Amino acid sequence: MKSYLLVPLTLCLHALPAMSAISWDNPAVLCPEEILPSGLACPDLSRVENPYTDFPDATTKEEITDWKNNKAADLKVCRNSEVLRREQIKAGSFSAATLEQAWMVVDGGKQVKEKLAAIQSASLKYGIPPQILIGAMKQESLMSSLGVSPDGGNYSCGMSQLNIQEWCQSMNRLPEEERAALGWPAISCDEAVLPTDIVKPFYEIAIKNVGNRPSYQLSAEDFKGITSKDVTSSFSNTSIQDKRFLAVTSFVHNCQNIPLSISFKAQTLKSLFDNFVPKSLKDAELYTEGKTFPRVCKDAYSARAYPLHTGWLLAVAMYNAGPVQAKLLEHYYQVKNNNFPAINPLGLIEALHWGGKWKKGSDTVVFKDQDGDKLSQRWFKSCIVQRHVARVIQHVTLPAESIAKSLDQEGCKMTGVPEYRQVSSGIKEK
Repeated sequence: MKSYLLVPLTLCLHALPAMSAISWDNPAVLCPEEILPSGLACPDLSRVENPYTDFPDATTKEEITDWKNNKAADLKVCRNSEVLRREQIKAGSFSAATLEQAWMVVDGGKQVKEKLAAIQSASLKYGIPPQILIGAMKQESLMSSLGVSPDGGNYSCGMSQLNIQEWCQSMNRLPEEERAALGWPAISCDEAVLPTDIVKPFYEIAIKNVGNRPSYQLSAEDFKGITSKDVTSSFSNTSIQDKRFLAVTSFVHNCQNIPLSISFKAQTLKSLFDNFVPKSLKDAELYTEGKTFPRVCKDAYSARAYPLHTGWLLAVAMYNAGPVQAKLLEHYYQVKNNNFPAINPLGLIEALHWGGKWKKGSDTVVFKDQDGDKLSQRWFKSCIVQRHVARVIQHVTLPAESIAKSLDQEGCKMTGVPEYRQVSSGIKEK
């Protein structure tokens, strides 16, 4: 692990806003079609020593610059395809984590046309900037169609990594005929009816069908043939067992559907945005009449909000760590009567990282909402969520540019609070 010099708190808190010269109405972000690969022919990496860094000997400096700056998404797919090729020739060449990452990158580069169309549609319908929607999904899955995974009892699935309750909420908004076509019953999304771990017995059967494939490549095919008798003994004994079985069956067979996954992710973020993001943040960073994101992309920019809108990024943070993140912001900026100061994405990351005072002898930071009610959060969650938001931005930033970075100095550890973070007052210094 790298060692870091401890920096005085005042320097840490005031270093980041110096980057506020960024024009947030025109940040250095990619067009949607540039974030995803376009299917270019790969350079021959079969003879290079390191497939992650090297180019063939005959590659010119100009070609290397072009690949790194203008074809970065395709280059990433090419490099990871080479890793998978080498592993196939010689098993054990790479770690399981490296191979999983490589598979996700390569799979994420498939069906790009379908993905872009669904992103454009969701952005138009829900008002979410396409860059934030793509960045959020890349952070979840690198745009790959991951199978159902336990995820701490959450049993998330697909490109958007939604659990059955999140899936249920979006399914219940579909017209009745669409729900019927997908085999979705009339059912409540309440925790008592559809707890996220209700997927567990289905998963345990399907995982046996994977064979030599790794578990993250679980597909709808692996769930075929599961009957009510196979799983309902694991459900609590109620009159809605049949509906529960139908709901979970529909979920595991459709959660890797690309248009549904993208649309449902946008809906989930939209719900958080509408219900929990402070109004002043919603109303800020919007293009005025006649103006829009000035970069010329394949499709016209489809949202009124700036590409890295702070309110929408807060919704992403809430998806990752809960709506209480808005309360953390209130505390950090000492908000009264919902009068938030002007906050940009860097200010959001700063508040998520520094907000809340360390409770001595614990793993938590404590803070208060505007009513004075005491709240707390594990420092690990604060560390992860600020890093999550920074990475969402990094996923859509132009390759040669830098907009945001994670502020953790010693990584995000499950237990303990690092010394540099312990001295924070948890409040923005005036």
